[in-house]
Amino acid sequence: MIRTLRGWTAVSLLLFANGLLAESWQLTLDEWSRPRSGEVVMEMPAVADAVLAWHGDSEQALEVVYPGGEQGEIWASELRGWLVALGVDASAIRLQAGAPSEDQVVLRIR
Repeated sequence: MIRTLRGWTAVSLLLFANGLLAESWQLTLDEWSRPRSGEVVMEMPAVADAVLAWHGDSEQALEVVYPGGEQGEIWASELRGWLVALGVDASAIRLQAGAPSEDQVVLRIR
């Protein structure tokens, strides 16, 4: 299974580099509500994929589109801190209100 996932990651990166793969991932509130550690956050598929994609092209911005309101702002700020801890350059992270759902954050490479 790990070998298959690694192969898929390599294919995904190749497609991403060629602009053929969607550049956005959804992180749900249910996923985020788990107790967090660096390992747990990196096991979240949306976070892992977005961080990996950003590292593949670190000149791009990683945009965090979060639900509006105070709760959404808190979620986005916490996520930003974890992204920095996982190696994403703080200056590359853009926070933007306006997620399509109140129970998800969208991560995008721009």
